[in-house]
Amino acid sequence: MKDSISTHTKLPAYSNIIYGNLYNDLERCKTYDTNWSAKIRSLGQYDRLVNSIFKDIKPGQSVLQLGATLGSQIDETFKKIGAYTKYDIIDINKNQIARCEKKYPKDIYPSISFIHSDATSYKGEKADVVLCFMILQELPVVSKKKLVDNALSSVKDGGSVIFVDWHNPIVWHPLRYIARMFNRLYNPFVEKLWDRDIETFADDRADFNWRKNTCFGRMFQKLVVTKKTDTTNKLLQDESNKTEAENREEDLFFS
Repeated sequence: MKDSISTHTKLPAYSNIIYGNLYNDLERCKTYDTNWSAKIRSLGQYDRLVNSIFKDIKPGQSVLQLGATLGSQIDETFKKIGAYTKYDIIDINKNQIARCEKKYPKDIYPSISFIHSDATSYKGEKADVVLCFMILQELPVVSKKKLVDNALSSVKDGGSVIFVDWHNPIVWHPLRYIARMFNRLYNPFVEKLWDRDIETFADDRADFNWRKNTCFGRMFQKLVVTKKTDTTNKLLQDESNKTEAENREEDLFFS
């Protein structure tokens, strides 16, 4: 019996054209599904990016992840939240669902469920945390907007949406133009994340609190979006007052 849930979602044409050789060829995908490969593709920042999300996820929280990933991110997130909560992972590519089901069997990862659906429109139970780890980089502008809005609509009151992705680096970054040319060749939708803040893709941005940090000369970003309520606004303000020094340290780390 399969662990995944299918909604008979069709893979978009652009995904087959640009990423088909990677995500549809499971043998090739297996080669890339290592931390070493992930580190190379993230310019050595993979571990830092993965670890950064755990500052904003607590054990026992339910997590909805939009997009399956290569490397150890799913495993590390499972270890963080524990085996007795809900961890749903959505992906539009049925080959990636099959790969993940084999890599993360239910008897070892009981809280994880893989759902074959379009992450830009999937509607399920709202989660404490909605995680978008390096998924916006692979979507055209219209799909970026749909995914951001869907992520924001999928989080519980007082919950958080975490975006980790590329960002416009500082002008003098030694890898700025190498990264630009590589992405134009192999990952052409990244550059819109250089041109626009993720916040600008959201329709109802005023209903949320937005906190962004960057790292590696601003090459990458972590954006934590918290849904506003009267209670959470007060808690967020109290936390901001108490941890101002810590936030300054984190800004230095992510700058």
